[in-house]
Amino acid sequence: MDSKPSVLVLSSTTTKPKSLIKLITKTNSIIEEVSGIVKQNWNIVTKYYTAEINFIGLENDFERNEEFNNNVEGLIIHLDTNKSTGLGDLKIWENIENDCDADIKLLIANYCNDETKICRTKAVEWCIKRGFEFIELYPSQSDNPEQESEFQEKVGVDRIIEALHSHTWSNLDLKSPQKIKVLKNSVSEKHEKMQKVDNVESDNIEDSLDDFTELFSQLHTMRESLSSLPANQRKQCAEQMVTAFWKAIGGDEEEVADL
Repeated sequence: MDSKPSVLVLSSTTTKPKSLIKLITKTNSIIEEVSGIVKQNWNIVTKYYTAEINFIGLENDFERNEEFNNNVEGLIIHLDTNKSTGLGDLKIWENIENDCDADIKLLIANYCNDETKICRTKAVEWCIKRGFEFIELYPSQSDNPEQESEFQEKVGVDRIIEALHSHTWSNLDLKSPQKIKVLKNSVSEKHEKMQKVDNVESDNIEDSLDDFTELFSQLHTMRESLSSLPANQRKQCAEQMVTAFWKAIGGDEEEVADL
């Protein structure tokens, strides 16, 4: 294995990690390493940065060294919600979960509803205790299409990719770093949970990157907070969010004032 940061893909279901990697990366060019281990190189290209990482699929745990564990920055585990012992089956991956201090931890399932043997509440409880995010690959349609059209969140594979794109990879190569300014995010916990973001000129690019990536990584949380607000407040806060990101890349607030 090379030293690039990696995302481990594990499964406690009949679905093989190889299939899950193909689904996420939308490619068939998976490299077979050894029995039970597959690897796929993935180039991440976003508006703000580029990074090159590895997806590594494991069917069984193996003797891992410290370098391997330290390179793991993401962990994706597939759960069988149609099996009553599905959550218990995840124990086979506890050693990897404990040894690899991954920043991104996603528990995924094909779907989860009132008819599956593991309900969404139980799956989310498991995730909260361990710092995971729960994602359904094929979620049911929203019960509130009006809200969805106003501020639509990504779901399924798109949400997995969004979570991976929001991470600050150790080999991240920032685009146009000279444009980044310090961005202080002031979030109200008692009221709307999100207020205007203050911009402060930075003395050096390293401090600027830290504050910008903090805002970038909190995007999904801010979107969840917005979904609970009335329509007029959602629109106002969304406009503030756009302005904040625009300022973060060196844009002038007046340029987006009339949008």
